[in-house]
Amino acid sequence: MFACTVVRLRRHESRRGARIGRERRERRSGFSHQPEMFGPELSRARGAPPAWALRGMRHRGTRRAATLVLALAGVALLVLVSGVRFARQEIGYVGVVRNGGPLDKRTVRQILLPGQRLTWTGFFSESPHEYPAATVNRTYTVTSDTTRGSRPGVDVVQVPTEDGVLIGVEATVFLRFVGESDLDTLIRFETSYGSRQFPAPDGKLLYPWEGDAGFYAWLDQYFRPVLDYNLRQEVSRYSCAEIVASCSLVTRGTGVAPVPLAKTEALAAHISRDLEADFTRTVGQPYLHDIRMRISRVTLPGVVQREVDKAQAAFTAVNRARAELKTARYEAAQKRLLGRAYNQSPALANIDALKSLPDKSTVIFNGSRPLVVAGG
Repeated sequence: MFACTVVRLRRHESRRGARIGRERRERRSGFSHQPEMFGPELSRARGAPPAWALRGMRHRGTRRAATLVLALAGVALLVLVSGVRFARQEIGYVGVVRNGGPLDKRTVRQILLPGQRLTWTGFFSESPHEYPAATVNRTYTVTSDTTRGSRPGVDVVQVPTEDGVLIGVEATVFLRFVGESDLDTLIRFETSYGSRQFPAPDGKLLYPWEGDAGFYAWLDQYFRPVLDYNLRQEVSRYSCAEIVASCSLVTRGTGVAPVPLAKTEALAAHISRDLEADFTRTVGQPYLHDIRMRISRVTLPGVVQREVDKAQAAFTAVNRARAELKTARYEAAQKRLLGRAYNQSPALANIDALKSLPDKSTVIFNGSRPLVVAGG
């Protein structure tokens, strides 16, 4: 019985050694030996798919489900890649980026400063809304020439003076937008006006961030009424003659003392101070600052200008008549003096008479009076 037990142990060790050697050879070669199709265990080589995957691929429903999952994953990856957003900000403009994802609120995400390099702006974010930088001067021109009133940033401003004469003011207003100088105020502007459209001179509706035309459309809507009001308030303190000197020819009678002219520099400075404070008070936020006005020309209405031209022509005629009267008086005095000289000295009269003779004349002296024979 002992001998049988020893034989069994030796057989078991030999079979175990053979199995271990076979497994080592399979590891080196990279292939797996499948003992049976329906065995209790399925051995596999390194890098081969797992057994459950091989069993699942044998079923058509499993293969269709796997294909659908892979297709959905590919579509999701494409959508994710297409939603990636980067932006670079130009010099002279500040960019306001809003969220644009399907599940995001349309709030402001970030601010791009002027000249900022390529920056990540999130998934599905909107393109930056560009506004003028705080360091850039913007000009708003007001003119008395109605043919220029349709250009962006140009409008016709006609205001009455204290004595009721309607004058046209042509000036340029220099101003700066808040831009990057106050980011909280910039965000409030984007929230209040960035989602609204304003009519441009050509009839199009534009957002304030749609180029210079859009920004000037906003200025025409909010800045122009305040500018018109302040011009009207300031100009109404002066008479027409104080602003335009030639207006005194038709607005005041003769014998009145000359009216001192108002200084346009002081007038423009006063309007600039009132304009900045009044605009901030009207819109509720200091969106514009450093406002400076320069008045270049003041014009009179056509009817008043024609009357001024007539008065100037009449004054010119009067001055010409006065000059002619003075000339006649001098000529009469000259003749009286010359007559006295001739009476006192007849010889002088003869000399002047000889000087005035035409060429090739014959003079015959007969006594004290010469006889003149005209030459042919």
